[in-house]
Amino acid sequence: MSRYVEFATNAGGPVLVEVDTFEVVPPSGVEKAGLRPRPAEGAVASAESTFEEAVTSAVTRSVAALTDAVGSLPLAPTEVELTFGLKATGEVGNIAIAKAGGEANFTVRLVWKPQTT
Repeated sequence: MSRYVEFATNAGGPVLVEVDTFEVVPPSGVEKAGLRPRPAEGAVASAESTFEEAVTSAVTRSVAALTDAVGSLPLAPTEVELTFGLKATGEVGNIAIAKAGGEANFTVRLVWKPQTT
C-alpha cells in the first residue's frame, strides 16, 4: 500500500507526495515530529509545514551551501550549476534531498571560461 505526506499549499489545495511506508507509519511507541496524525486515513499523514515552505527550505539551504563553497574558491567560475532531486520525508513533514544509489543526490558543475574583451 502506498503512503503519502499531505502538504497544504499557499494556493489552498493539498499536494500529496508518495513516501516510504516507514516515513508515515512509525514503529509502535514512536511519534513522528512534524506530522499531524490522521488515524482514519492510515495511508496519509499531514505535514505541519506547507509545501512551499518545505521546498523553499530545502532549496535555500542547498543553494546557500553551494554559494558559500564556490565563494571560497581562489578563482570564481563563470558558470555554476547545481542539480538535485527532492523527496518528501516524514521527519517534520520536510522535503529532503533525494538519494540515488544510497548517496545524497547532488550534481555540481563549475565552468571557467576565458575572459573575452
